[in-house]
Amino acid sequence: MARVCNLSSTRSGAVGSIVRAALAALTGAALFVSATGDAEAYEVKKTSRGELVHWEERSVKYTIDPSVERAVPQAAEATARAMDSWSGTVGAPDLEAVPTDESSPTKPGFDQKNGIFYMTGGYAPAGRALAITVLTYDNLSGAILDADVVFNGNYAFKVLETASSVDLARVESPTATHPSNTDTITHDGEVDGDRSREHIYDLHHVIAHELGHSLGMNDEMGRKDALMYRFSAPNDASIRTPGSDDIAGLAELYSAKLEARGNGCGSATVAPKKPSSTASHAAMVATFGLLLFLVLRARSDRRARLGFVLAAAAATIAFVPNLSSARAAQPTTTNAMRALGHARAKVLSTSTAVENGLFKTTYKLATTTCRAASCPKASHGTTWGGTVGNITQEVGGYYAPASGDEVDVSFANLPNALGPMTKPLAGRVTVDNADVGIRVLTRAAE
Repeated sequence: MARVCNLSSTRSGAVGSIVRAALAALTGAALFVSATGDAEAYEVKKTSRGELVHWEERSVKYTIDPSVERAVPQAAEATARAMDSWSGTVGAPDLEAVPTDESSPTKPGFDQKNGIFYMTGGYAPAGRALAITVLTYDNLSGAILDADVVFNGNYAFKVLETASSVDLARVESPTATHPSNTDTITHDGEVDGDRSREHIYDLHHVIAHELGHSLGMNDEMGRKDALMYRFSAPNDASIRTPGSDDIAGLAELYSAKLEARGNGCGSATVAPKKPSSTASHAAMVATFGLLLFLVLRARSDRRARLGFVLAAAAATIAFVPNLSSARAAQPTTTNAMRALGHARAKVLSTSTAVENGLFKTTYKLATTTCRAASCPKASHGTTWGGTVGNITQEVGGYYAPASGDEVDVSFANLPNALGPMTKPLAGRVTVDNADVGIRVLTRAAE
């Protein structure tokens, strides 16, 4: 009897250990799914040296130019509320609107004075954007030196009284796949592609988005429920405050400062940072490693079969959602390929000048890879923003390249590749590098 009891205990212990191991695999799989399925998609600004772009000050003051309240009488109140929604969050500085005086900035640009402006008739650096942020910072430390927000007067703004019922699943325009290193909020291309003033945009939402840029946040491309999502629908006031994804990004920029000074109670409370992809991959490898072990053991030990079944279930939980999320992400991947532009090029030289506080960079490129029917071998252009000494300025959605960069570019005026077929006497397709309308989209991925 004792022997039977011992045998019974041994068998149950063996099965129990296998079950516990399989349950551990299930736990690892669950952690893997949690890490991969709910990962934030926020983007934060970094210098060319990899430093986070951030404010060193505990309080940041802005003046609201009279042009803003002339355009939208309720602008000051909406701006104050938008500032409150960001202020002090996970270590970020307090934002404050102060009265204008003789020393207040009169135009956007680097003067170490922060302002909010409305440009009647439009603003060249804004292009088709509803508004942009002009952000100037120290490229060595990442410390922000100046932030200006500019509303594009080509659009109509109002502080909407109530949030509309516009669905958050906004229709993405083709430009929605552009890289996210921008300081601009853009209208929904399908809704308002002709800049029609029949549509009204919520000033509260737009200024809250731009203030996020002024704190060091980049545009959000993956989450339409985020305040930093790049596109805005007309007549929609449904998003006016930072969401969980926005707060997670802000925590990456400022939580270390909060931890350093504490929260007055002996400890700091911060939002979680992005989960580690290494940890996620390790969980999946561990799950499949256990599965392989149980397969081999099951050949000689029937008791391992139960563990095999449970581990197989764990692997399925870990692997299948990952596949479905990959399938769901496929359109984004396809669109991202489209966003790479017509060519990849090497930046041969750059020169940056300062005009009325705005940086402007002239560059020369040599095409290294052509994705279109034809591309110029060499090209040149000018863009807003750039670096002078150790001072860098980002102007709206423009990317200012540096010498030696590999960049992705687009051309507005490439010739039609079918031209020789439709007009046989026209000869070969040629590219005039002085008339291709080049734009650098972003620094090329490694």
